[in-house]
Amino acid sequence: MLKLFRGLSMVSIKIVATFFMVIILMLLGIVFFPRQLNQVNDVANWIANLDIIRNPDIPQTAVAVFRNFVNETTIFGILMTLIARAFVEFVAWLFGLMWRLANPKEKDGDEFKRRAFDPSEDVPPTYTRN
Repeated sequence: MLKLFRGLSMVSIKIVATFFMVIILMLLGIVFFPRQLNQVNDVANWIANLDIIRNPDIPQTAVAVFRNFVNETTIFGILMTLIARAFVEFVAWLFGLMWRLANPKEKDGDEFKRRAFDPSEDVPPTYTRN
């Protein structure tokens, strides 16, 4: 149960980090890399204007709904989220690598191994064994 909770907390931390990373990447892109940000937007426009996207094989009423939700802004947001998620995963992998370097495992593999207990070790010297 603790492993499940730890896994879910790690996933939710990465989702929150991805949310903020998208915002940070867009701000940094506007300030430092406007041409590259425009290129990502151009790719989103190209995808949105593909014939299979513009004219999907669905009923006409669904096409109107589809065009409202699947547009260049949505595709741009998805692309930025994927880029941010890749960056967040890389940072998480890097921190995991640094953690393993700073805290190596024990040589025998189990750091909490029980030691063999002999009851005669705790016997005070006044008591003798027959």
